[in-house]
Order: sequence, then C-alpha cells, then structure tokens
Amino acid sequence: MKKLLLLLILIQQTLFSATTEEILEYLSLSHSEQRVLGIEQVFDSMRQNQENNESNESTTQTSIVFQEYLEEHISSNEIVKALALYRLPIMNRYVSEVKNFNINQEDMDAFLASLEEEPLLTEREDIVDDIVKVLVNEELQLNFYRSMMQRYPETNSSNNTDDNESTMSPREERYVSSMKTSTKNKLLYGSQVFSMEEMSELKDAIDSSIFKKIKRVENEALVQIMDNFIQGIVSEPKRPKEEKKP
Repeated sequence: MKKLLLLLILIQQTLFSATTEEILEYLSLSHSEQRVLGIEQVFDSMRQNQENNESNESTTQTSIVFQEYLEEHISSNEIVKALALYRLPIMNRYVSEVKNFNINQEDMDAFLASLEEEPLLTEREDIVDDIVKVLVNEELQLNFYRSMMQRYPETNSSNNTDDNESTMSPREERYVSSMKTSTKNKLLYGSQVFSMEEMSELKDAIDSSIFKKIKRVENEALVQIMDNFIQGIVSEPKRPKEEKKP
C-alpha cells in the first residue's frame, strides 16, 4: 500500500511539474534569463582571476541548473498562469521597456535632480517603492556582494567580524540599500513612458501571487547557486551533458 502511494505521488509530481519547454518559454517571455547571465559573468570573471583555473565549462552550466530548479519547484498549472501574466499587454510592454532600456546617465542624473525641485506624484513613487520591494531580494543581493568580495580577501575578512553569516555588516547593508535605491531610480526614470493607469496595472501584475511565487523560486535558485559558489561547490545540472559533436 505504501509503495502504491509513493508511486502515485511520483506520478502526480511528474504530471504536474512544469516542463523544460514551458520553463524556456517563460524565460523568453519574462527576460529572466538575463539575471542568470549576469551571475555567469561574475563567475567567469572570478574564475579568470584564479591562479589555477582549470576550465570555465561548469560556469556555462549555470543556466541549466537554474532551469532545472524552476522545473522542480514550479507546477505546470503555475507556469501556465505565469505565461498568461506575461502575455498581458502591460507586462509585455514592461518587459520590452526593460529589455531595451538604455540609460543615459547624464539624462537620468538631470531627471533625479529635477525631482528635488518638482517631486513626482506621491502615488507614482509609492507604486515604484512597492515594485522595488518585490524585485530586489535582500538575500540574493547579499550573496552576490559576498561572491564579488571573494576577489578581495583582505577587504572581506576585515568586514566579516560577525560569525552569523545571515547578519549583514555595515558595508553589506550599504550595498543592499544602494541596490534598492539604484533600482528605484531606474524605475522612476524609465516609468515616465507609463501613464498612471498603466502604472497601477503594472503594480497589480507584479503584486500578484503568481508573480511573487515565480520570483521567489527564481531567487531561491540563484541564492542556492551563489551559496554553492561561495563554498567552492560547482552547481552541476542533473540532466546528462550533451556530447560535443566531432
């Protein structure tokens, strides 16, 4: 009876897990693969600075490990909802704007300076603040910072006096805070193309349970990958590597 129950559970997990094709479609629609590429670039840069760099082959597997994590932790029903969310006109436009967003630093600095004289509507800034809370994950940013600091062991050791790794040092707190501020400033600058009605629609979409669930799983995957990297563990994909053609 127990064996039958376990078999049924395994069958249900197989039937209701998101497929590779569904995850790849989601990554394409959401442009979320850019987050993984950013981490891969950090890993590559750090590996190139190591004296005994055997190969960068494992780094290129990061995106596959990320995909596999999403497949294991997102159901087919959830990914269908996520795909429907990203097909909404407001989300389609948001992704397009983010994907093609080319910041002119001088223009953005001038824009931010102008806000001191003539602030934006409080409602718009409140919406941006709410979006930033969802988009910027503190644990992920902390791990990202600690990974980067591995390049500078003398600086890293002088700032990590607390044995509790979950506790941020003052420098780490400043980094995480700066990432929130940077994201907010970019959104304030970039969201000028959206009307207040569209901003409200965007907030509702990003504040939805399915968006938060997907982002939570994404962040968990990235945190795990970076945790492994910090500990010197290579995250390897579970699916067999494809043999290179001669």
